Amino acid sequence: MLVAIPAAIALAQTQPAPPSEHPPSPRLTLTTQDEYTIREVILTDASIPRQNSAPENIGDAVPQNIRLSPLPPEIVQKVPKAKGHEFFVKDDAVFLVSPSDRRIADVLRKKPSD
Repeated sequence: MLVAIPAAIALAQTQPAPPSEHPPSPRLTLTTQDEYTIREVILTDASIPRQNSAPENIGDAVPQNIRLSPLPPEIVQKVPKAKGHEFFVKDDAVFLVSPSDRRIADVLRKKPSD
């Protein structure tokens, strides 16, 4: 038995999906030492405000109501690949954010060894 498939359905199944509106920002590839340096400087600074509710996953868009801060010069000097990123803190984690699209590029959670 032969079944006819309408052309529109056949075309829809063979065409690639359109590119997403916001391609994901590249994830930062930090060394263990880079991560420790960033956490040590930021998480020990009591003057940095903590966010109560914010996205938590790499690639998530950060809403405009979340205040982002530039990385301190000390971090940019020690971890140059993080230059240009901004951050916010939630709980015991530092969230590095790409300023071009406000997407989370990396999450640095406090470790027991910190």
